[in-house]
Amino acid sequence: MRNEKILVVDDEPAIRRLIWKSLQSTGILVYQSDSVEKTIEIMSRVTFDLFLLDISLDYENDGYHLAQLIREEDLAVPLLFLSGKKSEEAMITGLEVGADQYLTKPFSLDLLRAQVTAALDRNKAIRNQSAHPIKGEIKAGDFRFDPIRYQLFKKDCLIKLSSKELQLIRFFMENPDQVFSKEQIYRSVWNDEHFDANTIMVFINHLRNKIEADPKNAKYLKTIWGIGYTFLPDGDKECSKNEK
Repeated sequence: MRNEKILVVDDEPAIRRLIWKSLQSTGILVYQSDSVEKTIEIMSRVTFDLFLLDISLDYENDGYHLAQLIREEDLAVPLLFLSGKKSEEAMITGLEVGADQYLTKPFSLDLLRAQVTAALDRNKAIRNQSAHPIKGEIKAGDFRFDPIRYQLFKKDCLIKLSSKELQLIRFFMENPDQVFSKEQIYRSVWNDEHFDANTIMVFINHLRNKIEADPKNAKYLKTIWGIGYTFLPDGDKECSKNEK
């Protein structure tokens, strides 16, 4: 029986009740809130293992603001959006402000329960590995990954990344100079059969913006057109020559 604590933030009581009923059998403790203010107050008293947020609360985009506040406090805690907004723009914005997953309404309770428990399991495994590291630092070219502190360094400078971004760069650092399709990356990092190409592209862009000097002319995280992506830890030598 599980005992994690999650916070569901949605202004619709019926939705909150559905989620509560869906997760009761798992043992997960489901807290509820319907506003940004109430959420902040609850967070001051309780530490949560996962957040499930709607986007439109008192105001149109409250959920985005709330996600940013949560990420300022904890980069690693799983954060899922559950929203009626189905546009690609809304989904991309949700991922950009720090969400690990974006689910749309109406939703399958079975799928939601699977997503929540999978996210909790992954986060627990990451924290356990950080507390009891099996492997030492991962070094690849200009980059160093510290599995104890769960941090990435480029030429000894700390690069602040979200939990999912750290998982993604770790995957690439453990498999340098290899070419992977978007689907292979998604299954390896998200551990999910429900492939989402948009999610991959958003997170690849996030990483490039943080590790590349010129994200539009990437030297480390390269696109292999028609196939996917590859990580060159020493940078693209041809690109470097052309820049001189």
